[in-house]
Amino acid sequence: MSTLFEALDQWAGAQPDALALITETDGTRTYAELVHNAAAIGGALHGELDVAPGATVTLLAANRPQWVETYLGVGAAGLRCVSGNPEWTDSEISFILEHSESSAVICDSELAERVVALKRDLSGLRHVIAIADAGEPVAAGSLSYAALIESAPDDPRKTLPTEEFEFAEHIMYTSGTTTGRPKAVINQVTDQPGIDYEEMFGITSKDRGIVVTPFFHGNGMGGLMVALIYGASVVFPRRFSGTRFWKLVDLYRPTFLFTLSPIVNILLGRPESLHEKRHNLRVMIALGASRTAPIIEERFGAPVIDWYGMTEAGLGTYTRLDEVRKPGSAGRRFPDSTMTILREDGTVAAPGEEGEVVFGRGTISFDGYLKDDEATAAVIDAEWFHTGDLGYFDEEGYFFFVDRKKDIVRRGGENISSIEIEGVMRLHPHVADAAILGKPDAVLGERVVAFVVPADEHPEPDIPAIQSYVGEHLAKFKVPEEILLVDELPRTSTGKIIKAKLRPQIPTEGAST
Repeated sequence: MSTLFEALDQWAGAQPDALALITETDGTRTYAELVHNAAAIGGALHGELDVAPGATVTLLAANRPQWVETYLGVGAAGLRCVSGNPEWTDSEISFILEHSESSAVICDSELAERVVALKRDLSGLRHVIAIADAGEPVAAGSLSYAALIESAPDDPRKTLPTEEFEFAEHIMYTSGTTTGRPKAVINQVTDQPGIDYEEMFGITSKDRGIVVTPFFHGNGMGGLMVALIYGASVVFPRRFSGTRFWKLVDLYRPTFLFTLSPIVNILLGRPESLHEKRHNLRVMIALGASRTAPIIEERFGAPVIDWYGMTEAGLGTYTRLDEVRKPGSAGRRFPDSTMTILREDGTVAAPGEEGEVVFGRGTISFDGYLKDDEATAAVIDAEWFHTGDLGYFDEEGYFFFVDRKKDIVRRGGENISSIEIEGVMRLHPHVADAAILGKPDAVLGERVVAFVVPADEHPEPDIPAIQSYVGEHLAKFKVPEEILLVDELPRTSTGKIIKAKLRPQIPTEGAST
């Protein structure tokens, strides 16, 4: 096992002129250029900016080459890297910077002025480094990212720390979709993530990926690093656009897509185009796409790999290209996966028996939640990391995800999956989007409540017809008893519904439609 910088440095030696990064608006980087710039920014932090190994640097930027350079350079300098959402508000940024005790922030130029203003109240924050487009000035009080690169010596690797240090750490703040409060997930920065993907779809240096999810999210990070660890190239826009996606695919000819099911669902909802019919994609890797995989494959003509995993634990299962897919299944375990299903009493569940998904503690890189011993103790015991997800393995070892524990609706002794109902509701022509929650009930425990975004063609949807439709596909006790119409559902930048923001909107009395 080696650091990511070491892995890419080897590729820079083997194929210095091979393209590593290809962007729509920010040019390209060869492997030699990528490693040079990463070492330059890491060396600048370590040297002239005097940010010592073990300190924290926060990265707040859209998907661009400088994001990748910074992430690699921070790790090469033995620093902790917080990858943050550039769309955070000032209060969110201030909380993250204070909580992580960041010494430096590297951010898009449009954020720099705001971060400089926040710096006055953050005693530990010493440097704000702005990533600007060519000819664009940087905010007063900030340093120029480009100037730091330009001032680097011919071989900036010599400016990196020479003392031994543990693997650098990467901190990602969870979206807080269930509690409303983000937790800081600590992982080691190594080349380990790429090992499983060779098993998954046989990636080589001849491949080219396309990634449209944000790099600060585990999915975008995964797609990016998987390509680079194997010496492949990766195409990415600064931000995802459904109207531009297939044009990018047609222009840059990637061989694999790495994304999330909400992104693919957006593409499915768009009109068919000539571009989507003449691509080179040999595989589409989409987390959470097991239920819609047949539809995706029929329309776009590329096999779909679904998988199950999470930021803290990495990958657990995936659907193999050479095996029959089971509808709704996220496939079978990776050969070295310790993913298991436990009953409430802590014993291993039998095939077909629903329980909590856990991972063997000794096989994951998750080191706990930063400054949150209580949250860490709630998910880690002597043997297992507890995901808080419910699922089961069938007799043949295929995994089926049921729901988050906190999103299960418990009605009259029945555990009802919110995801199952949401999937059915979205198939109704009057429904553009849906979210299922439980409403406390003195008799049944909880009742099923739905938040629905009406389809554009049906601004006043037929609610009884929607309920009847759900009843035709699912058991009667799963039919939402209340349907609340909303203009949109609160979602994270990667499409996850923030149910913590919906719960306060559930009426405490009576039924609403």
